[in-house]
Amino acid sequence: MSTAPLPRAFFDRPSHEVAPDLLGRLIVHDGVAVRLTEVEAYGGPGEDPAAHTYRGRTARNAIMFGPPGHLYVYFTYGMHFCANLVCLAEGLGSAVLLR
Repeated sequence: MSTAPLPRAFFDRPSHEVAPDLLGRLIVHDGVAVRLTEVEAYGGPGEDPAAHTYRGRTARNAIMFGPPGHLYVYFTYGMHFCANLVCLAEGLGSAVLLR
């Protein structure tokens, strides 16, 4: 596997295709690296009740409707940050949750 950053085009496809291709890859930032060992693919608006895009675009989830390859991070249960990589073309709202 290459150590080069993934191009945004890598994410411009359905989340169920992106998710398995992320397994085993490294995320590196400021000298810290994590290997992805578990991910979850979420469909677009109206497709998956567990997805933050289920009810459409809001101020909170707007980044998920942005260009592919962006990171959507949210705080949940008062203790966890969750990170999602945006998939599909701008305006479609789909992502892969990093576990």
